[in-house]
Amino acid sequence: MSQLIPMLVLFVWLVAAVSPAADPAPAVPADTPAASQPIPADKLVVTGSDGATIPFTDLIGPDGRAVCFAFLHPACPLAQEYAPVLSALAADFGSAGIRFVGVICECNDPGDVEVYRKEFGITFPIHLDTDFTLAEALDATITPEVVLVDRDRITRYSGRIDDRYKIRGVMTPGDARPELANAIQDLVAGREIKNPRTQAVGCPLDRPERPASIASASAKHIPTFFRDVLPFLHTQCQKCHSPGQAGPFNLLSYDDAYEWVSIALEEIEARRMPPGQIESDFEFTGPKPPTSAEIDMLREWIADGKPAGNAADTPELAPLPDYSAFQEDLGPPDIVIEQPEPTQLGSHGNDVYRNIVFPLNRDEDLRLRAIQFLPRNRKIVHHALVGHLPRQTAEEAVREHGGRDGFGHPDDRAGGFQDSHGIGFRVPPVRDDGQPRASFVGGYVPGVRAMAAPADAALVIPAGCDITAQVHYVRTGKLETDSSRIGIWLDRQPPRKVTTMIYVSGDFAVVPPGVTDFRVRGSWTLPQDADFVSVVPHAHQLARWVELRATLPGGKQSLLLLRVPQWDYNWQSPYNLKQPRRFPAGTRFEAECSFDNSSANPRNPFKPPQNVWHNETINDEMLLPMFTFASEKPLDRKGDTFRKFYSTIVRSRFIRRLVDQRFKYAADPQGNVSVSPDYDPDDHRY
Repeated sequence: MSQLIPMLVLFVWLVAAVSPAADPAPAVPADTPAASQPIPADKLVVTGSDGATIPFTDLIGPDGRAVCFAFLHPACPLAQEYAPVLSALAADFGSAGIRFVGVICECNDPGDVEVYRKEFGITFPIHLDTDFTLAEALDATITPEVVLVDRDRITRYSGRIDDRYKIRGVMTPGDARPELANAIQDLVAGREIKNPRTQAVGCPLDRPERPASIASASAKHIPTFFRDVLPFLHTQCQKCHSPGQAGPFNLLSYDDAYEWVSIALEEIEARRMPPGQIESDFEFTGPKPPTSAEIDMLREWIADGKPAGNAADTPELAPLPDYSAFQEDLGPPDIVIEQPEPTQLGSHGNDVYRNIVFPLNRDEDLRLRAIQFLPRNRKIVHHALVGHLPRQTAEEAVREHGGRDGFGHPDDRAGGFQDSHGIGFRVPPVRDDGQPRASFVGGYVPGVRAMAAPADAALVIPAGCDITAQVHYVRTGKLETDSSRIGIWLDRQPPRKVTTMIYVSGDFAVVPPGVTDFRVRGSWTLPQDADFVSVVPHAHQLARWVELRATLPGGKQSLLLLRVPQWDYNWQSPYNLKQPRRFPAGTRFEAECSFDNSSANPRNPFKPPQNVWHNETINDEMLLPMFTFASEKPLDRKGDTFRKFYSTIVRSRFIRRLVDQRFKYAADPQGNVSVSPDYDPDDHRY
């Protein structure tokens, strides 16, 4: 009993610490009010496709209430993505007298504008502003950016269409706040617009004019495109930013670089590009962060007017791989599995996460030397995690979670399954020989091809299992389809080493609201000598950084296996060592993550912040790096590392039920205990 009392005191303290608190006072908006003076009529003009000037009176018409100017660019990714959103708003508010007008400043060819309008289904007129008269009058600097001007030529709203992107390339979790639609509704209702100014993000509008000569800069110390910039782009960018690849624009030619390198440099310096950057004492395959010397070179090239230089100065560059085909140096795959039914993605809405099942129909273990996920439409496949599930488990998941849950557009279609509450299936126990029946074995990110086993080991797909791919699909602003394939290369050698996936999970119950640096740690000790092959770090939306280390037996200084200094939930990248590293028994592997559950975190799904629990849903949190080792015998024959992870989830759910007072059982006044009327067995939060 004496031991129980301090435990109860500790438990009461924990429940009190995570109990819902009163919402903090709302922060004073940082946005400044829109201009209240009429804009001169001679500034509110655009140029039609025939070269004629169109005044504001013609744009608004005799019965118009306001004009919503939408600044666009045919090649800007966000201007493409938001095109159908703007068209829908134009249709919704047309009868209320709101006229939508597209404005393009940096395109002189009306034919290109028409191609853009048709390709992305834009229903409102698009005109030109090549002398930037309108853009300067409305202080527009970004595409896409909208400015709402009423009949009196007063700006009533300017900025974003919605808050899906507050930072370029960073999608805000949850449903987007329709800021433009809200402003129009306030205007139509005669109310004061609550938020008249927001900060647009996208492609800079004020790109400088090209200098008269692009062949200057012969001095050796001045970077030129052909001698300096092109080799950098070839190494760092062109795997994704080339025709048919995932990059939203090309970075192949001088014209491409002139147009886009300034934006690329901003993304590089923000460490969003190249994606999945890491720090490590070891050498991994995949993207490398640009060096400070390379960044300085790009800065200097831009500052010197982006000179082209001499094409003869271009060093020899290896051809880019054919990313539409299976990896050629492995030979033809022994097995190719087609996606059973295509995935269709509507023009706009939230990203889609879908588990696609590829039937394998094999009743014997398959030993693989490599496996490759190959999308046909690489524009919409952001990444995929590839693994295996028992056929019965996969079929049950499709039956229970194969509906429209997770879709955000009427045109969305996909096979497989999705579960917004959890992983979508019950994890089966490992086999008696230690082989897991459910596991990841590899992954796909743009620019990465086959996942290969070490030379002296094999990846195992257990008998009776199907291949599954957890695919992250992104939208492009128009209807898209994909039908991916999986290629398998079999290992014909006698059985040698086997691979084992180890879960090094973080031990915590909840990330409390308001904290900016909540640390979670986990560890695991290697039971026998083994080769470290690869790792997939995993956390959710509140993570700031993830760090993985290894400490040798008796060692005082740990080795940095991998650090992701700027965690991005959207890039769930597998990291493969170029050469597996042998570690002795007794090596301690440690994981650490910092979570930011404050209102300053743009990836926080809750406004205001609230308790974020250790659980499986996308709005919960976890720290679950998945290490792959190769060894003579399985390292986790009973699946203890996954059991440990799941036991902490069960504990977190129990504490959450106490805090939220959501109990499975309740007692009536007569003392009878029965299932509580508010208990929902399908609510995976508890």
